[in-house]
Amino acid sequence: MNTPLQSIEMARLAAAVNANIDDARVWRWYSDLMEDDRVRCERTRRGWQVTVDDCHTVEDESFDCAVRLAAQAWGDIARAPVKLRRRRKTAARPSVAALPQFW
Repeated sequence: MNTPLQSIEMARLAAAVNANIDDARVWRWYSDLMEDDRVRCERTRRGWQVTVDDCHTVEDESFDCAVRLAAQAWGDIARAPVKLRRRRKTAARPSVAALPQFW
């Protein structure tokens, strides 16, 4: 038999679990876009501006709120196929002295 106090505690714990799941989802979305250089965050006079793919923009006084608003509005953007970019290796500059090889 659950007392009202136990019911309140169970509801509080369930809300905490849901908040943790949502928090992880938002920041995973943000970090995936950051990894792919698809999100830009700028500090403005009115707060923070978060731009996704150079066209979707959200602005809020709080950085946390701006990221959450962007994730809420465009949460499915990160699932779009991403073109993988490879970084080219650059040859050593001729003016730089090569390190001696000891083997």
